[in-house]
This record gives sequence, structure tokens and C-alpha cells, in this order.
Amino acid sequence: MILNYFRQAWTLVRQHKLFTSIYVVGTGLSIALVMTLFIIFYVKFGPVYPEYNRDRTLVIKYMQYYPKSGEKNFRSGGVSQYVMTDLLPGLPHLETIAAMEKAQQIQVGVTGSNQVFKVFSMKVNAGFWKVFTFHFLSGKPFTEADTEAAARVVVISESMARRLFSTVAVTGRDFLIKGRKYRVCGVVQDVSSATPASAADMWLPFVVDKSFTFDEGLRGGLSLYLTAPSKAEKEALKAEVQEAFHKFNTSTKEYVNDLMEQPDDYWKSTFRTDSSKVPDWKGQLRVFAYILLALLFIPAVNLGGMISSRMDTRIAELGIRKAYGATNATLVRQVLTENFLLTFMGGIVGLIVSYLIVVMTGNWILTLFDDRINMSLNPPFLTFEMLFNPYVFGTAFVVCLLLNVISALVPTLLALRNNIVQSLHHKR
Repeated sequence: MILNYFRQAWTLVRQHKLFTSIYVVGTGLSIALVMTLFIIFYVKFGPVYPEYNRDRTLVIKYMQYYPKSGEKNFRSGGVSQYVMTDLLPGLPHLETIAAMEKAQQIQVGVTGSNQVFKVFSMKVNAGFWKVFTFHFLSGKPFTEADTEAAARVVVISESMARRLFSTVAVTGRDFLIKGRKYRVCGVVQDVSSATPASAADMWLPFVVDKSFTFDEGLRGGLSLYLTAPSKAEKEALKAEVQEAFHKFNTSTKEYVNDLMEQPDDYWKSTFRTDSSKVPDWKGQLRVFAYILLALLFIPAVNLGGMISSRMDTRIAELGIRKAYGATNATLVRQVLTENFLLTFMGGIVGLIVSYLIVVMTGNWILTLFDDRINMSLNPPFLTFEMLFNPYVFGTAFVVCLLLNVISALVPTLLALRNNIVQSLHHKR
């Protein structure tokens, strides 16, 4: 039966080429815009290189601390090294802590050469290489022993290795950072700046300053990424982190440290850009929901109008089908199946157009909803896994179904209100 519906739909497609063209183009443009947004957010939230552990990662980006006396003045910033070294280690559901400073541009040079390159470097701890799963082309990451010994070792990206040495097989070779020799311990596959938490040209060991003191405030210059053993244990880890801060605050005399509702799930952390306030999560989600509804509802209304006019010419046909025993449910299934063929064709067009939009504008379109992306680092590039994955195709299929149901169901039900006699004599 379904196969017969599709055969009839294909016949109607060939008979009404103008209607088919307009319908497919309209559907394709709508789906293209929806899919472009989805691809952008998949890159930001989904498991992509080297951030495959996003679903079990919690993030602490900012801290505030203020006097217990009740004064309204507060200080805000990143997280202090004390949180990484003393406060959080040992929590039952904490697997690894990755700590990093914001990437900074510095100059590097090759030993024995006057040539200087500008690159972006990031200071990280040894746990960084466990939270973020980099693909090493040669060598290996530096270890906890390297950070404790303040060893001058560095991991560099593939493109930086080629700029400095014209090859990626450079493990053990030296180059200069601010006039000092550093040894390459590993080379990793390039990281797109579309993943700003981990993107850089090179990664240096973060050396703990053992002479560091603090005034009961836990503000500093670090961002912390915490992984739980599994996604299911993430909420338990979140509660343990908040309890650790609560206990610390009870022991302080002058200051209270405020996590500002952190640690965040990874997707939430991408919206936390202000160290002085908690983001309006509901407001953010409402904005994106309105955008999605506009991209779906407005085209669906226009397509529904086209289908309604087309159904007006098929009322007599539906009356004949009723006369031979077809039920309303059967006729609705027929029309929806026929319409789905057109919507599916539009979906293919839309998916192709969305890829063209993202690929051709990838150096700026990914920054639309994320001001963390550093355009001066490297233009954000898109990898195969970012574009071609089951989630993208699954979403395209769901959008096709939604447009199909929204645009075709109401006109079909209105057309079926007529009884058999009215349908057979329609426009006679």
C-alpha cells in the first residue's frame, strides 16, 4: 500500500512540475536554515575532536568572592590553583581535572635561525591530556612529573611543526620560546578554533607556584574541566564540588566564595561569558526556540497554503476513493505519504545547501553564538566528523517529518470534511 502511495506521488510530481519545484525549493530553504543552526550547535555541544568527553564533563570558568561582613563589593575572575591542587582532588566521583589558562599569543623561533613566528600557546596541567583526547602524530604528552619538575617540554600542533621544521617527526627537537630552549615531546593533529576550550598552536606545562598565597578568596586565572567516570555520575560529582566549596566557606573568616551555580554542564559553559553574573539559561533557550519555531512554522504555513489549493482540485478524487470504501484515516495516510516524498526531496536539497553555507562561511558563521572563538588564532575549520554524522542526518529527517505533518495535515483534514456526494459534485 505504501509503495502504491509513493508511485502515485511520483506520478503527481511529474504532472505538476511547477508546483513540485516551488514546494521543493521552499522546503529546502527552510530545512537548510534549520540544519545550518543544528550543525553550528553540534560543533559546540557534540562529541567532536578533541572534546569527545563533553557529555561527562563539568566546567568551572569563573569565581566570585565577597566579604562576609555583608558589603556588596565583590571580585570575580577565573579559578585559583588551590582549587585544582587541594580543594577538589579526592572527590569520590572525580576522575580527572584539566586546568588551563587562556591561550596567549607569543613569539617562537628555531635554534640557529633569525626567523620568528607568532603562535598561540596555552598552559595546561597533565590532566588536560586525559580530559581532552588528542590524536598524537608523534611523541606523547608531558606528564605530572614534567609539570612538577618545571621541565621545558611542549606539545605542538601539526601545522606548527610544519612551520618550524617542515615535518611532523620532530619529537625531541628544540626551539626557542622567549629566548629559552624548549623540547618537543609530542605533535598532535590540528585543533579547530571552533573548539576554543582546547584550541592552541602549542601547549606548555602549567607549573604550580608553591609560594602562592591567597586571602581566602579562590579567584585566579584558571578554567577547570572536570570529568566524571560516566555521564550518569556527573550530577553526583556536581553535588560533591558544591559541597566542597560550602565546607571551605564555613572555615573562612572574612570571605565567601561563590561558584555562581557552577560547575556547569559543558553545553551550559559555552554561554557563560560574564564573570560577574549567572547567565539567563531560560532566556537563552527561549531565543533559540523562537528562532527554530520561526524557521519551521512560517514555511509550514506557506507550504500549507499551497497544499490547500492543491487539495481543492483533488476533492472529487477523494470522494471517489470514499465511494469505494476508503476511510478518512486511509486518505490522510495517502496524502501524508505523497507529501512526504516532496518534503524528502526538499530535505535533500536543504541538507546540501546547509553544507554549502557552513563550508563556505565556516570562518565566521561558527562565531554567531560564541564569542569565545579566537579568530586571530586560526580560522575555525570544520572536519568530516563535524559535518557528517548520524545526528545531523537524523535531525534532517525529523525536520522533514515535522514540516510534512504541519503543512499537509490541516489542509487534508479540511478537505475530508465533505461527504461523498459533496466531494463528487465539487466545482461541477
